[in-house]
Amino acid sequence: MMSFLPALLAKLTLILALGLIVSATLRSSSPSLRHLVLLATLASGLALPVVMLISPKWNVPLLTSASSVDWRDNNATSLTTRVIGHSVPSADPQSLSAARPSSNASDVLAELPIFPLLWAIGFAGILAWLAIGRVRLDRIAATSWPLGDSDWSRILEQERKYAGVGKPVLLFSSSVVSTPLTWGWRSPVVLLPEDAVDWPEQHRRIVLRHELAHVARGDSLAQLLAGFACALYWFHPLVWVAERRLRSECERACDDTVVSLGTPAAEYAAHLLEVARSARAFGAPGFLSVAMARPSQLEGRLLAVLSESRQRISLSRGARRATVALSALVLVPLAAFRAVPKPDRPVNAKSDQRALPDVAPSAASRLSAAVRTNGLVTNSAAASASIAAARTSSHSDNFSGSYLQTRVADSVFQLSAPVKSGGTLNLDLKTGGEVTIKGWDRSEVSVHASLGGRNWRETQVTLRGSDGDATLVSNFTQTSTSHSTSHHFDIQVPRNFDVRIRSSGGSISIADVNGVFTGQTGGGEITIRNSNGEVDIRTGGGEIHVSDSNLNGSVSTGGGPVRIIGVNGNLSGQSGSGPVIYTNSGGQNIGTGISIGKNGGVSVRSGSTSISSSGRSTSISNDSLGIIHLNDGSGRGSGFAMSGIRMTTAGGPLSLASAPNGARVTTGGGPIRIGPSGGEVYAQTGGGRIDIGPAQGSVEAHTGAGDVTIELEGANTHSVDVTSGKGEVVLILPRDINATLELESAYTNNLGHKTRIESDWALTPTETSDWDASEGTPRRYVRVRQNLGRGGAVIRVRTVNGNIVLKRER
Repeated sequence: MMSFLPALLAKLTLILALGLIVSATLRSSSPSLRHLVLLATLASGLALPVVMLISPKWNVPLLTSASSVDWRDNNATSLTTRVIGHSVPSADPQSLSAARPSSNASDVLAELPIFPLLWAIGFAGILAWLAIGRVRLDRIAATSWPLGDSDWSRILEQERKYAGVGKPVLLFSSSVVSTPLTWGWRSPVVLLPEDAVDWPEQHRRIVLRHELAHVARGDSLAQLLAGFACALYWFHPLVWVAERRLRSECERACDDTVVSLGTPAAEYAAHLLEVARSARAFGAPGFLSVAMARPSQLEGRLLAVLSESRQRISLSRGARRATVALSALVLVPLAAFRAVPKPDRPVNAKSDQRALPDVAPSAASRLSAAVRTNGLVTNSAAASASIAAARTSSHSDNFSGSYLQTRVADSVFQLSAPVKSGGTLNLDLKTGGEVTIKGWDRSEVSVHASLGGRNWRETQVTLRGSDGDATLVSNFTQTSTSHSTSHHFDIQVPRNFDVRIRSSGGSISIADVNGVFTGQTGGGEITIRNSNGEVDIRTGGGEIHVSDSNLNGSVSTGGGPVRIIGVNGNLSGQSGSGPVIYTNSGGQNIGTGISIGKNGGVSVRSGSTSISSSGRSTSISNDSLGIIHLNDGSGRGSGFAMSGIRMTTAGGPLSLASAPNGARVTTGGGPIRIGPSGGEVYAQTGGGRIDIGPAQGSVEAHTGAGDVTIELEGANTHSVDVTSGKGEVVLILPRDINATLELESAYTNNLGHKTRIESDWALTPTETSDWDASEGTPRRYVRVRQNLGRGGAVIRVRTVNGNIVLKRER
């Protein structure tokens, strides 16, 4: 049985290699996911020795023991003559003994008592280095000066709320550091260079946003765990590789957080470059802390920040739980695994002689080389392995060669056709396949095709040019109930070119092309970037990403999120089961940006029109101020003509951690939660609770039935418009607010009690005496119409069978 130490090293290597391979294969996913995989890998490595000691043994007979060989001279001669045409002398006992290994790995390690001593020295040295680094960090913090003036405190508090950090954060400045650092788990510390006092406000915000993203993610604790793993396995190179990649993905994940919160990628890259110009190595303190910019990682991070195709998605709790479960699923069986020797069994050459078929001469020569070692047959295992190799080789010579040669020669090819600018590319892909279309400066369509899958040979691909157009067709040459293929088509077209798509399935990507894009795919992602014109593309299911374009029309998916980022024009998105998110998309033709999925079938744009959704008439009008008002009979909504996050779904809960530039969020039904916001906020749900705040701008919230809680902050002018078909409305207002109140709470005659308007300010409610049946169920109204302070923006609330509560900000 393998001793504990060799087994530990083998299993540790397997875990580290597996984690690094998985993280490498996820290079197109978000860095948060890759960071989580690497962190789980190092944590599994730390837990491995303990789990190996406490887990039950799972013995698997894999190791080959020295078998007792029953080779008789005549039988050995008969066997070898038939296979290779040569007589092999029988092995004498002394030769067999010399051929066997004299000791296993555990014996070698047992003869090296210096190994545990070397490990202990390395382990203690790394731990001491880390401890010195932590002590040095504490001393630097003790000798630094706090950044506690009103400007820094205000910015820190706002960014802390945006990041979702509930614990207090200490902010210092020191001449010792050259780049922003963050450390500490229970009491986070952000340390800035001494020139931070001269930074402009925008640079301060971006730096703090990045550092607080580390605090929110708990990266200091992750680096501490990685440091202990490096100390425990200091001799293993893969541990250091994993730690280095963990640190890199940690920084990229925080970069994505900053960009996803509304910071333009180019602007953030400029700030990152500015910070990196003065950065320098920081030894052990730098290992235990997380620095905003390290020169060794700068180029890759800048490219990642400026990449338009990157996924900038933060991980959910479900993803973290799934990663923990998968790690345990791999770790526990691997720790319990024990490789033990196979049972000894004498091998009789006579039985092997009967079972051995005639083999080809080429295979026999290879068998001869495998079986013979200095004229001796070493053991029965070698003979058996050689016989199996001969059998496999005979089949391989007959069937494998032509397949491999044809596969390499025919599966990848190039097609081209002359066309004219302004023509049309027609895609008719009955086989399906991934399609990438890019614009170039040639009057030619070029197709680089790569065919794969089990039935790739049954695919026929043709490209025809006609009258300045081009048609790409892929068909199956044989009729079958099912085909398995994996095709990819990289296509280059003139920059001014139309595209018509008909595909049975596969992703579609269009970039740097101006024209009219129409068609559909049976399923797969749709990506459009840096393109102009008209679009009408549908997919049976998959995400849709449209960015940095000027487009009119629509994109739709049967299921999956739709993201429209930095798009000018009248472009709408639809999804059967997913949110539609607009970010920094606007222009003269963009109105509210509402797009309800196929269940609602509503797309609202600018102008004045009348639509119908869920059996209810809705009118939209555009006033002279550029604000679009929506009136659905229950309240007056507004769409703000400015960049911000816009999310829409046919139904289901929606949540935004923060919205620095405002947000417009609508769902056919389900709760809505919007965190700290810096612009106007609009929320609408067919039914469900709404929670918004703290908000620095105006707020509108409408729910068919549900409680509403809104918190306002800051000295800005706040207008509020809230309606609820049934539920309590709570407003948390600044202490010095100046506003005009229009509050109305109706209670029906079947409620059994009156509703109230409660307030921390002195209000004078009025109540109607008659039951009003004009709205259906008879009801009475409790109303307040008066000013708070000097009066100002209107705070309008209407609810049914629910109290209205006004609270002062604490």
